[in-house]
Amino acid sequence: MNLTKESKIVWLMILAYFIFFSLFTSFRHYNFQTQAWDMAIFSQTLWNTIHGKIMFNSLEEIKGPYNHLAVHMRPFMFLLVPGYALFPSPYFLLIIQTLGLALGAWPIYLLAKKILPPGNWPLILTAGYLLYPPLHWVNTFDFHEIAFFIPLFLTALYFLETKRWGWMGLFLALAASTKEDAVLIVLFSGLYLILKPATDGWRSTQRKLGVAIILLSTFYFLLATKIIMPALGGGLLRLDRYAALGSTPSEIIGNLIRHPGLFVQTIFTQNKLEYLFWIFLPVSFLPIFSWQSLALIIPGILENTLTGFKSQFAGLYQYDAVIIGGIFIGAIYGLKKVLIRFPAQKILAERILIGAIALGFFFRSPINPLTFPTAIFKSNPQWKTFRTMTRLVPPAASVAAQTNLVPHLANREQIYLLGREPFPVDIALIDGADLTGFESETNFQTYADNYIRSGKYDFQTIEDRYFVIYKKELQLNYK
Repeated sequence: MNLTKESKIVWLMILAYFIFFSLFTSFRHYNFQTQAWDMAIFSQTLWNTIHGKIMFNSLEEIKGPYNHLAVHMRPFMFLLVPGYALFPSPYFLLIIQTLGLALGAWPIYLLAKKILPPGNWPLILTAGYLLYPPLHWVNTFDFHEIAFFIPLFLTALYFLETKRWGWMGLFLALAASTKEDAVLIVLFSGLYLILKPATDGWRSTQRKLGVAIILLSTFYFLLATKIIMPALGGGLLRLDRYAALGSTPSEIIGNLIRHPGLFVQTIFTQNKLEYLFWIFLPVSFLPIFSWQSLALIIPGILENTLTGFKSQFAGLYQYDAVIIGGIFIGAIYGLKKVLIRFPAQKILAERILIGAIALGFFFRSPINPLTFPTAIFKSNPQWKTFRTMTRLVPPAASVAAQTNLVPHLANREQIYLLGREPFPVDIALIDGADLTGFESETNFQTYADNYIRSGKYDFQTIEDRYFVIYKKELQLNYK
């Protein structure tokens, strides 16, 4: 690949992002800031898979088995199995996720260079992507396979733009495989292809491909949610988050059509309008000027704003992964229209875009210089004690522990959140000051006492706050 000076700058930005977030997320895990949901779920699922229990984990209890694909249809995870087999650690997942998100900058650069007039726009938009707060939150909040949707979808859209239809289809299929709802965004990319202006006689081809994508996406979604997931003991389980609108997809759609006021009442709340403001501000609201590109954004926006589940419209978790690709495609095409409409305002447009990127980063990113979490790179007495406790646990022991401890113990067949184990485990790790998952301190005390009173367990106390309860015949892993 013959790299120009500009493309070398892009790759340096990608490398800088990769190094920084690999370190940041790794320290975050090392210092017990990752959670059972979802860091431990993915780690244990992959660990079990390489040990013969395909996609099973002990944390996601549903009716029947503990198969992760029954909860979320994520065949993309099979592509991560060889890497996890070579490097069986949560750090592998955090680093490979960061690499994927960093590489998403390259198709943005290529698209901006192809679509926009000469200037600094490709570098500005690439930097805007790498500084985009929702991207940082996706990268920071543990590991989620939906993060890979971003680079895969952006790459598919680059191949769409260059009319390399086979590669486009491959990357759309990979993007759809990251989660059962990701295919809905892929479905709408078919609509985008139908609506997108075409030149050089490609209009008919685009329409046919668009219709094919819509039909295949619909087939895959129904196959996954109506046949495969139920066969594994699960199904489309997150509809309860939309209970205010209905209990089934058809009921939800019907209610929204029959009662438009319900739609307005659900979306136009202060919290959700603030969420939308921070989604669009760092790209200067440019996607609004490209109506065709809105087909790539609106499905994810609706998914996150029609729900009553606050985390989905907090802008602080993985849920924005289905929006980010469309946002930047919309920003590129929206900017193109603005520059055509106001060609004399190029410098002003550049300053506004740079300012918007800076505002978003400084006021919304988890790594902004104003509130940078320096504590992540340090240590404290609690984390030191946690490290001591986890080192005591033998490799094959079944364990119950609080959420921040669970990801560090996930590479075993049986790991549970404290108080949710279905049977008495070999060893329980307890922080007596953390009542998470228990209704009261009395319930918490009763839980611990039940182990001790059984006569089958010994315990160690650390600093009058931390407790290691273990079976008497168990040999603790002293190091």
